[in-house]
Amino acid sequence: MWHWIKRWIDWLRNDALPLTRMRRSGSDVFFQYQVGVQTHHDLPIPWTAEMVAIEVQLCLPPSVRKKADFTLRFPDLEPIPADAIRPELGDRHRVVFRFSVPRTTVSCELLWKHRVVAPITIPVLTPEMFLANLQIAMPTITVRLVGQGVSANAYVADECKGLIASAVLRSPYVLASVAELGLWVEFLSERTGRLFTVRVPLSASQCAGNEAVVTAACPKVPRRVGMWSVIWRVGKEELARRRVEVIPARRFEDSLRVLDTRFAVADKAGMVRVVRQPPPAGTVESLGPCFLIASSEAGAVGMCRLALFTVSTGEQVSTQLMTQETLVTDAPMMFAPGLVGVADLARVGGFELRLNGRIVGTASLSPVPPAVLTAEGGFKPPPDFTWTAAAEDELIDRLRRLGSG
Repeated sequence: MWHWIKRWIDWLRNDALPLTRMRRSGSDVFFQYQVGVQTHHDLPIPWTAEMVAIEVQLCLPPSVRKKADFTLRFPDLEPIPADAIRPELGDRHRVVFRFSVPRTTVSCELLWKHRVVAPITIPVLTPEMFLANLQIAMPTITVRLVGQGVSANAYVADECKGLIASAVLRSPYVLASVAELGLWVEFLSERTGRLFTVRVPLSASQCAGNEAVVTAACPKVPRRVGMWSVIWRVGKEELARRRVEVIPARRFEDSLRVLDTRFAVADKAGMVRVVRQPPPAGTVESLGPCFLIASSEAGAVGMCRLALFTVSTGEQVSTQLMTQETLVTDAPMMFAPGLVGVADLARVGGFELRLNGRIVGTASLSPVPPAVLTAEGGFKPPPDFTWTAAAEDELIDRLRRLGSG
């Protein structure tokens, strides 16, 4: 009888009471994993992690602090023994386990002497989950011209110095998995089928973050007329596709339009302002035309050599003042070549903006001729006058005031 009671007391003291105390005190589970040279604590654990460390915080009396008594039991796998037991404040200790990353999210049990202490779930980020939540924002094609780069959907073949693709990657998880899957940008000629593939590496700071700006340059400048596709891929998954067209110079030059004209004038104090109509003679020191130009080709960009001519009053004689290489896009851009002294404009009736000999816009210095009624109620024909956008606006303004009166 005494031997039976002694075995019962030993079981109660060594097995039942410590297990009850551990369960009553509760347990906290901490996860840690390493990707490359960086250590992370956020969940889920990516499949690319090299090793997982689980630390279970328990209240352990001195008699149960043997690491050989603790194991992790997985379904259909051999139990994993504890790697270490680390003391903390008071009776609190951390039981540490280290093992390889499971292929998917799995549940296991913490055992002490083959008895269940607590269930543990290990969340694992799979490649399918990562790709389903990976987003690409603002995929952009930038055409590099002389000294600058412009986002465009079309460009002139001979003027491009380089083609750059850029985008923003966003994910609720760290982007280190992108480096594991591989980030690629493909430049594909839809006309010839020629393909250039560029691998895009990520820096350490980008891998540790949830958002990154990435860029790739085409290894060869596409200069053959036709359509090109720029494709973003992570692994074999296509994230985005954009198209850019290489157009001939003549097509782009024919699309150039003058949307409006203004005049920049400077007074005697040197103050410069922009006006719609040229001021009366003697009120300013110098003036020059301002042309609001744009291409009617949607998303196109190119360089145009514009020439400014003066037209003499009463004569069809044109004199070239200057030429200037100017960037033109489908957005309105102000072309203001400079100011000319009023004394030099005594016989000048206006300005002409030309491209390859073609007049694309005019800015007349002659005042708008008034309408003169005859005694019979008709109109006297006005002298020759170049109709401009400014004259159109003045006509509309006068008609509006006439109607309101």
